[in-house]
Amino acid sequence: MNWPTSASRLASVSLVAVALLGLTTGCEEANDLGLELPGTSPITANYLDLPVTAYTVRQQPVETIQADQLLVGRLRDSFVGTTTAKGYLNLQVVTSDTIPSAFTAHRLDSVVVTFPFSQVYGSAAQPLQFDLQALAQPLDERAVYNSTSSVATSNTLLAGFSAPLNRTRAVKRRVGSGVSSDTTTTVITTTEPDQVVRVRLLRYANTATLANSVFTALKDGTPTQAKLDAVWKGIALEASANHSGNIVGFSSNTGASVSFYYTATATVGTVTKVRSRLYRLLLANGLSSLPGKYFTQIATDLSGTPLAGLTTAQSQVPAAASNGFTYAQGGIGLGTRIEFQGLDNLRNNTDIAINRAELIVPIKQNSNALFPYPNGLYLYEVNSANAVLTRTVGATTYERLVPAEGTNSLSGARLTPASAGPGVAPAVATVPAGQDPVQQYSVPLTEYLQAYLQNRLEGELPSGLVLSPTLRSSSVLNLNRAQLDANNIKLRVYYSKLR
Repeated sequence: MNWPTSASRLASVSLVAVALLGLTTGCEEANDLGLELPGTSPITANYLDLPVTAYTVRQQPVETIQADQLLVGRLRDSFVGTTTAKGYLNLQVVTSDTIPSAFTAHRLDSVVVTFPFSQVYGSAAQPLQFDLQALAQPLDERAVYNSTSSVATSNTLLAGFSAPLNRTRAVKRRVGSGVSSDTTTTVITTTEPDQVVRVRLLRYANTATLANSVFTALKDGTPTQAKLDAVWKGIALEASANHSGNIVGFSSNTGASVSFYYTATATVGTVTKVRSRLYRLLLANGLSSLPGKYFTQIATDLSGTPLAGLTTAQSQVPAAASNGFTYAQGGIGLGTRIEFQGLDNLRNNTDIAINRAELIVPIKQNSNALFPYPNGLYLYEVNSANAVLTRTVGATTYERLVPAEGTNSLSGARLTPASAGPGVAPAVATVPAGQDPVQQYSVPLTEYLQAYLQNRLEGELPSGLVLSPTLRSSSVLNLNRAQLDANNIKLRVYYSKLR
C-alpha cells in the first residue's frame, strides 16, 4: 500500500503540526471514545482525519453469468450516460413434466412465456418495449460469458413488444375473526403489484409458428433437450430501437417459464374424454436442478459525460472532473479508487498508539432517483493500473479484499486477506443505522491499518483501494449506484500520544 505522497502533503498532515494547530483533530477522554483504556491512564486520546485522493474507475468485464437478475432495457442519465442491457438465455426441458403419449387429438390452446421481474430502474409508468429474438445456437455450457459477450441470433420472433410494468392484481384472502370459539371467516380483497411480463405466443405469426413447432416436437411423451434445441435454440431479449427510460431486472426463479395449455383426448376403459392439460418448459434463469445458462450483456455509452475518459481499465477520472463526485455502480463496473495521504507519518511516529481507524465515505444525498443506493461497498486492493491484486493459496488464486474487523486470520507475520479462503469475511462499508436521509458509508479499518503500518501485508503492496458496490465473485447483479462526495472522504484515525 505504498500510496503516493508529496512533501507538502505529508507536512500538512504531520501529527505534530496537527496537534499544535488543532486542525482536523479532537481530544476526548479515553473512556468516552470507548477505546477500552483505563480512565486513570496518563494517556490522551485524539483523532486525525487523513485526506484521501479519489478517482472514478471502471472495472470490466462484469460477471453476469447465472446472476440473480437478467437485465433488459435502455436508460439514459446525465451523470453516466446511456446504459443498454440485453439478456440471453437457454430453454430447459423438464423431464418430469411430459405430455402423455396415450393422449390423442392434441390441440394447442395457448402458449405463454412468463418473465417475473423484481426491479425497475427508471420509470415503471413507462412500458418496457423489447424485441424477442431466437438464438442461432444454444449457449455453450462450457463457454465463459460476461457483460461484454455477444451471441448470434437467427431471427426476430417479435419486434416492439410493449410490456406494462405497473399493473396490479386483486388477491382474495380468508381472514378469521381472531376469536378461538368463532370459526367463521371473512373474504377480503387486496390489491398488489403484478410484477410479471407475459408474452402470448399464439397471437403473433412468427411466434405462433414457433410455438406449434415446439409442441409438435415434444408431444410424443418423451421430450428431450435435443428435440427442443432442434426447433428452439434459445432466447435473446433486447430493448427495441426506440425504447429508452427504464431497465428491468427479471428475477431468477421458477416462474420464468413457457407454459403450453392444450386439450387432448384420452380413453379410460371404454370412455373417451377430452382433457385440458399444461406442459411447461423452464427458462434458464428459473431456479432448478436442471443445467441452464443465461447472462446479461451490458453496454454503457459514456460519451458527453464527465466519465467519457474511462476508455480502458487503466483510465481514471479525478473527482475534480466530475464536479467533486466519484461513482460506484454495479452492472457497468464503476468504482471509486482511493489513495490515502500521510500514512508514512503514522508509520514513522513512535510516540503514538493507534486505537481505532474508520473510513468515512459521504454520499450525495437524494441521488438515488434512478438507481437505488448499494447496500454496501467492498474494498479491493489494486495496483497503479487499477488491476485487482491476487494471492495464491494452494492451487487457488483469490482477488485481494480488505478483511472485516475481527475475522481476518493472522499467520505469523502475515495478514491473510478476506479473499484468501473460506470463513474470512470481507470488510463492507455500510450505511450506519438510523440515517434518514442517507448521509454516508463507513467501515472500521483498524486491524488493516495496523497491519499496513507494521508491514504485515503479504505480497505486493497496493497503491490504492477500489470501493466496489458488488462482490465480484458473487451472483448478485444490479445497477445500484452511489454518488460519492469525493472531497470529504477521509480516514479517521483515533490515536493516543504516549508520554
